[in-house]
Formats: sequence, structure tokens, C-alpha cells
Amino acid sequence: MPPWPRGGSANLFEASVAAYSASGRDVYALLAPDNPANVTCEADRRFMLGQMSFSTAIGVGFLVPPSAYRARLQRKVHRLLGRRRTAIDFWAASVAARQLPAELEMLLRERPVEIIHIHHCWNLRLAARLAAEAGRRWGKRPKLVCETHDVQSANKDVIAGSLWLNPKTDVSALIASEIRLCQLADLLLHINARDEQVFRERLPALRHALVEPTISPSTEAALSTLRRQTAPPEGKLVYIATDNYWNVETTVWILESVIPLAPRLRDHIRIYGQIGEGVRRIRPDLFNANETLFPGSVGAVTEAYSGAKGILVPALGGSGSSIKLLEGLCSGLPMLGTSAVVRGLSPYQLARIPVRIHDDAAAFAQAALEIVDGAFGPSAEGTEIFDRHFSNTAYKARLSAILELDRASRETGIAAV
Repeated sequence: MPPWPRGGSANLFEASVAAYSASGRDVYALLAPDNPANVTCEADRRFMLGQMSFSTAIGVGFLVPPSAYRARLQRKVHRLLGRRRTAIDFWAASVAARQLPAELEMLLRERPVEIIHIHHCWNLRLAARLAAEAGRRWGKRPKLVCETHDVQSANKDVIAGSLWLNPKTDVSALIASEIRLCQLADLLLHINARDEQVFRERLPALRHALVEPTISPSTEAALSTLRRQTAPPEGKLVYIATDNYWNVETTVWILESVIPLAPRLRDHIRIYGQIGEGVRRIRPDLFNANETLFPGSVGAVTEAYSGAKGILVPALGGSGSSIKLLEGLCSGLPMLGTSAVVRGLSPYQLARIPVRIHDDAAAFAQAALEIVDGAFGPSAEGTEIFDRHFSNTAYKARLSAILELDRASRETGIAAV
């Protein structure tokens, strides 16, 4: 998994480790930096390990990064080879070339490996390398299970990174890169039905399965305590986001198109997370004019949601699933979003999820004011949908059924993952 301690993906990292541990496996979590230059400093690695400790894992390790000089050199070489490369190729090659932590090398010598669970396609070359090593030593190749998270070839940040390598990169090159990597897997797991359809059409010979997403076990436990809370009169509408393309676009829309239609919202909206840096980078004028709306990052989402009047979950685009929506469902707080936030959900879920959907800025502003004024309160129906479809219990049950973890555990005993 990439060393991303915050954001949507981090929830699934933690949930997958907990799910395998609950099945009786020993789990080793390997942090594979997509950008090694970010973790060449020992202090940076210690910080990441502190943020991603995984209490149920038997170990957590970092791929040994290159020196800062070598990392810069690698980027220059990849850029010179840009006519044949995309950002997906670059990240996959960079990750696969790293030296393994000594702890993991020893584990591979001492323990058979049953499953390698990969988060994001660019970790598949590394996984194939690990599987080959384990197969040679133990006579049985581990199963490679890749949780795709979203369609990386449609990811605007991945497209931007590819254009940095080669300004002439087109989507077909990205699709080809993603297909090449995904073909290394034995099973692809997808977190919504729309993405599953895309991958099934592109890779019909592979095995696919839908595993609806969840939030991290620690977040679920904390947010569950907020159910049916009574928000104080000064409670805010909260939006939490990491710094990526669609989150920045969505935040700009809130600041530039929504709030001017209802200026009173300026006193009632707070935007948490690294998204502030993204807006400052792209639109410094807009950030400076609204700086008071950006309190910064929080240690846990509960810090922002506790005492909130409601949760903003808009999205102007993207693939994958919205973790913000799941957090809102778990908490029971009123939610307001746009149509892209419910992408990939089943008709049954869409009919029952209590989120107000408005793509028109004026309608969105009006609905936001209604939540501020107390027209909508907590929803028991939302928490029921969460518990049934998106809880950690539901995630573990689906993963166990697809991989037959209970039966395999009885037959093969504990394995290192």
C-alpha cells in the first residue's frame, strides 16, 4: 500500500489489515512510496510509520527508498523516456525496484505466504516480484489480490503526472499501462459497480469481484458515538478533503459558485484537511479571500464532525467511492452532496441513503441554509444502511466469502500476508 496516512484510501488500508487478521492470518503491511523522494529522510519515514501503525499487524515496514540524489536522477531518466512511459509506469517501476526491509526478507524466508493484497495497481509489479520469491522458496505462489480503489487511467492527478513525463500522453496510453499491470493479478476487487464494469470490459479474462468500501475501524468506532447527537446552535457544515484534483475543483465551486449565493454560509462552513493547500496553489486569490474557512487538518475526522450541524459531501467528478459519504452515513449527521458523490451505488442504496443531492449551485446553497437552520436532523436510516452495507463487519464478510478465508484458514493454518 502507498504510505498515505490520510484520505479515502487509508480507510481501506486499515480495514483490509483488520479483515485478514480477523480471519486468523498473520499480516505484514508493506508501505510502498509512489514517490520515494518524499520519504528519503528517516524522520519522514518515522512519521509515516507512526501514522500507519496497524495495531493488528505483526509488522509494518517501509520499502528502502533511494537517496534524494538517486530519486531525482530516476525522475529525470523516466522523463527522458516519456514517449514510452506514463505516471502509472513510473510509479510501478520505482516501487518494484526498491530494496525490501530486512524484517520482511527474513519473514519471507521463514513463513509461507498465502495472499498478497495490493492496494492500487502500481504496486502490482512489486507484488509479482514478492510472489515469485515466495513461490521459489515454498513451492507455491501466493494469490495476488488487487483492490483497485478507482480507475487510475481516468484519475486527473495521474493524467497530470503523465503529462509531466510526456506532454503528448493520451488516455489510451494510461489505459494500456493500467491493463498491463492489472493483468498480473489473480483477482481484482472493485469498490463500486461502475468501476467494476469498466475493468470487466477491459480485462474480461480476469476474475473480478465487487467489495463495497468501508471506513477504517477506528473511525467507525469514533463516528458511531456521534449518532443522534444534538448539534449546538453554533455547529458548522463540515467538508473534509485531501489535496487532489476533484477535491480542489469541488472546493473552488463551493467558494466561487455556492457561497456568493448565500453569504450567510460563510459563517457556517468549515473546510478541513490538506485541501486548503491545494486551493492556495491553484487559486491563491480565492484562498486568501476565504482563509477563515480553512482551519487546517485534524488528527481524526471526529474532531471536525463532533458538534457539526451537517456534512458536505459534494463531488464534481472522479471514480471510486466517496469515503466522506460513508463517514456521514456512519455518524447519522445530515448530508448534502452532488450527484457524483453517489456514483456506483445500487438503486436500492440510492433510494434509501438520506443525502440531499443538488448539482445546481443555487439549490445547493438553499439546502445548506436549511441544514444550518435546523430543518434536517440526524438520520437513523443512514446509520442502518451503513451498518448493513458499509461497516467493517460487512466488508470482512464480503472479503471472507470471496477469498474463502474461513475455509482456507482451517486447511492451511496461519500465513503471512
